[in-house]
Amino acid sequence: MSYIVRFVETPEDLAKCHDVRLKVFSDEQGYDRNEEIDKIDSECLHWVAVDATSNEGVGTARLYKYSPILGKVGRVAVLSSTRGSGLGRLVMEAVEKYVIEHTELEKLGLSSQVPRKGFYEKLGYVASGDEYPDEGQPHIYMEKTLPAKK
Repeated sequence: MSYIVRFVETPEDLAKCHDVRLKVFSDEQGYDRNEEIDKIDSECLHWVAVDATSNEGVGTARLYKYSPILGKVGRVAVLSSTRGSGLGRLVMEAVEKYVIEHTELEKLGLSSQVPRKGFYEKLGYVASGDEYPDEGQPHIYMEKTLPAKK
């Protein structure tokens, strides 16, 4: 399968992001559907990964400017049918590329589910602090310093 990851600019693409998130976080992992589209969602930048053939949404991530130098990546999700394909890496690389090219952010932070920690470590994120629960799931804060601007 071939995938395209793109910055969300249309309501249709944002709906694909929300659909992936609801399938992964609510239907599959049991998170509260009413909390999935939260109060900061409209302030975030979003990315959608689509199947190149069907244009169906298969992955997503969002970015929130937490401070002048820190962006928080969240709601990173890929459908179970695409896991292990490298799609998660493609989504994260698209977010990082955009941040480096279009913002003044110096670091990216995220709240990783503990079982996904290794995925983010392979991308250069470093865990800090203690594990904490988020809707009953153990999470850990991770951060990555981005390359200096040229």
